[in-house]
Amino acid sequence: MSSLIIFLIACVGFAQAGWAEVSEQQVAQLHQSVQRLGQLVEELQGTVHAQQQRIAQLEQTGPQPEPATVQPPTSAAQAGAPSVGALASQISGGNLSAFNPEIGVVADVVGQLSESSADGEGNDKLSAREVELVFAHPVDPYSRLDVTATFSDFEAAALEEAYLTRYDLPGELRARLGRMRPTIGKATTTHGERLDTVDYPLVVQRYLGNEGLFRTGLELNGFLPVPWTAVTHELAVGTMEGGVGEGGALFGETLRRPSFYAHLKNFWDISDTTNAELGATYLVGSRDDDARFEVNALGLDATFVHYATPTNKVKWQNELYLQDRDEAFSIAEDGTRTNFHDNPWGFYSLLDYRLSPRLGVGGRLDYVEPVDIDPLHLVRHADTAWSGYVTLYQSEFARWRLQYRHTNFALGGDDNTVFAQGTFIIGVDRHPLQ
Repeated sequence: MSSLIIFLIACVGFAQAGWAEVSEQQVAQLHQSVQRLGQLVEELQGTVHAQQQRIAQLEQTGPQPEPATVQPPTSAAQAGAPSVGALASQISGGNLSAFNPEIGVVADVVGQLSESSADGEGNDKLSAREVELVFAHPVDPYSRLDVTATFSDFEAAALEEAYLTRYDLPGELRARLGRMRPTIGKATTTHGERLDTVDYPLVVQRYLGNEGLFRTGLELNGFLPVPWTAVTHELAVGTMEGGVGEGGALFGETLRRPSFYAHLKNFWDISDTTNAELGATYLVGSRDDDARFEVNALGLDATFVHYATPTNKVKWQNELYLQDRDEAFSIAEDGTRTNFHDNPWGFYSLLDYRLSPRLGVGGRLDYVEPVDIDPLHLVRHADTAWSGYVTLYQSEFARWRLQYRHTNFALGGDDNTVFAQGTFIIGVDRHPLQ
């Protein structure tokens, strides 16, 4: 390398001797360029030497695994799906742990005291209402598998969710296939331990199921291509097996008659501290064993969030369900006909205020008209309830809540219930307790 530098300097000397008209300033600039070139050559020599040492070390010891790095998703469509380059880097580095699934455990322990003397589920006892065992991992760079198995003091072990999410479909669509919580409204898409209250709203329990709705089906969703950016629109459409969750009365119990749904979500960033979300859901399904679709339902939801400060926020969430039920009657063996209400409806309104990062308070109002109950037996038009609660967030992974609920039943009577809840997460979970 030194001979190269001498050669370049000699060339400079010849140029100076041959061209007397060259100024001293130009000669000085040329000398500086030669010096920089010499420094670059020395740096390249150092790099080559270091690489030769690394190659010699690898030949003696073999390749060593490098620690895997977690890259955040670059878009909503790619959430949970690593890039091809990330997988290739992990595999080539010998990091076989990259193939292990993410594992998490969620424990939801609830104590319940009630005036009711009925020995109902969870009444007047402290119990592990639900323990979720969560497995999740990318299948490949284009899809992800999520599985949730649940255990409870009240029922046998069950499979709550097991679905594949497929990304990068034509039109930037995303698909989900398997047993899942369909994109319907707001509350039923949320796991019970992540609700703002201990229990689901009454309209969700009465129409969709005590623990919300999760069925086996197929769903497609994606963002609508609109020219404006202030409001984003996401549309989800899907089909699922018939029926609803335990205790729900929206559809019948026949699984082989599929139900269909569509949900449009509209999100608006009003300002840096305020946002709003408006949604609409349409459902159609069967109420009995025949092939006709006798039930049409419309769901409307609205959520408003405002940050008074970075640590203090208020959330106002509302959800309404309207039904149109054909053949809303039953005929007994003796020929007696009983007519039911063919347009029952219900709603809830929830207000939650975060006093600090660790403390929150809130309340909820419920109203829901019953389905397939003889109006002659009703004392009131609907079940109504109001609840108040206080929540202590120990951390992102531990939370404590105390809630009081007063309920007036459509069939007569009322009840006062106190809930105490502790929710805990260990391992990897996609939705911490925030």
